[in-house]
Amino acid sequence: MSRRSPIRTVLVIHKDLGEVRPILEQRSGDITVHYGSDLDQIGQALERVKPDAVFSISQSTFPGSDHRAAIDYPTVRWFHVGGSGYEYIVPWDHQRVTVTNGLGILAPFLAETVLTGMLILNGNFLRYAEQQREHTWLPIFFKPLQGQTLLVVGLGKIGSLVAANAKALGMRVLGTRRSPAPDPSVDEVHGDEALGDLIGQADFVSLHVRMSEQNRGMFNADILAKMKPGSFLINTSRGSVVDEAALADAVQRGHLGGAYLDVFEHEPLAPDSPLWDMPNVIITPHAADNVHDWAPRFAHFFADNLERWNAGEELLNVVTP
Repeated sequence: MSRRSPIRTVLVIHKDLGEVRPILEQRSGDITVHYGSDLDQIGQALERVKPDAVFSISQSTFPGSDHRAAIDYPTVRWFHVGGSGYEYIVPWDHQRVTVTNGLGILAPFLAETVLTGMLILNGNFLRYAEQQREHTWLPIFFKPLQGQTLLVVGLGKIGSLVAANAKALGMRVLGTRRSPAPDPSVDEVHGDEALGDLIGQADFVSLHVRMSEQNRGMFNADILAKMKPGSFLINTSRGSVVDEAALADAVQRGHLGGAYLDVFEHEPLAPDSPLWDMPNVIITPHAADNVHDWAPRFAHFFADNLERWNAGEELLNVVTP
């Protein structure tokens, strides 16, 4: 069966189907769409539906590891990942299944949140919040972001938008990526191997890399020790990229000025993690791109690609092995 054989049956795996069902029912035409929101019954749903395509939306409370059976099911020819991260389906049969993802859909909003985190940390707003609770009136000097250096680790769609926001504020921007092609918002673009040489120049380091075994623990004690004293780490990519114990130690010792963390090795973050109680650490619950209509945006993108598939047009955001 060729990849371009029409898609006639779709299984949608999502925690809150009410967010996407009206859109897909309106746009699916004569395609039969089935829905699954119970992870314990995914296997039964696959047997019952025998879908041509799967639309998977994973969340920390609806983990992608439980969606894994869907990409291995023999009738599935197309697997669409609602978000950008697809580590939970690696590896897959590239000859049988085409994989696409939602890379870039929420990128502008995540970049906006990264900028917010930088402004809060740099402007001492965490300290002001504490002073407010204590009814303390004490102005604190801050160093303007203008003239400071941001290192973007991973100049993909999100990283490039973060760089553009920082550049608009007058920051010097450095960046790394696998292929060091120029970026108009970045003063210097380097290959991934240059991270250790660059990191000591940065006042802020923002991580935008996907999860892979190569990237697991990338920010370990050795790399954190190379960061500029008093600098800040921002991680909105994947928790496994950072050694959380080493990060907590670097912040506690005062080597780092603080951090903004949206993702963690294990989610939800354990109640006894020392990161919760650090006065110079911002924690959000994997919500950096949690705009109110994120799920409908994912649904419309999937519906666009579904139309493209059945029209024989090139798909958007094909994930290559």
